[in-house]
Amino acid sequence: YSMLNTEVTQKLYTSVMGSNPSYYKGDNNPVEKVSWYDAIYFCNKLSKKLGCTPVYAVDGKTDVATWNYTPHNGNSIRGKVTQNTKANGFRLPTEEDWEYAARGGQGYTYSGSNNLDEVGWYEDNSRGRTHPVAQKKPNGYGLYDMSGNVCEWCWDIDPRDSYYRYGRGGSYYGSDYSCEVGFRDDRDADDQDYNLGFRIVCFASN
Repeated sequence: YSMLNTEVTQKLYTSVMGSNPSYYKGDNNPVEKVSWYDAIYFCNKLSKKLGCTPVYAVDGKTDVATWNYTPHNGNSIRGKVTQNTKANGFRLPTEEDWEYAARGGQGYTYSGSNNLDEVGWYEDNSRGRTHPVAQKKPNGYGLYDMSGNVCEWCWDIDPRDSYYRYGRGGSYYGSDYSCEVGFRDDRDADDQDYNLGFRIVCFASN
């Protein structure tokens, strides 16, 4: 798979969705205040915009216009959400995808370093807000901000309750511990917190 080397920015998100729900505004800042449902909605819209096959379906339908869902309203998508792993469109990473990428072929505690200040925005250096992407050192795969800035949604369902999905990477108001590569956080799928964003992946082109 190929992964976007930064978190989805507000500029990219707005170009696809037509609106920007973020609290800390900035074209190159990561989009935040997006729920897991908002993120998969974005993925299908971006796929369609670029002529790719959408990955996600609700009750078998990939057209977001049929989902009866309004982004950024704090509600949930009603219906069974499935993903077509053979589609060439954009999707959220699985936890396995995310952690493999975040490790960057290296053995560091954080993504790209054992010194979090080198690679991530977190509670001790962020001044309580997000920052433009790609300002810190990348990891071994050239990926930025996989520790800190915003917590990134993954596809995976919490086996204890299908309402919960996992976020990875910590955030600008998280502790250093929450920014470790192996840390995971389960969140309500309709949560639209100030520290929740995402990163997208797709099949690698040969």
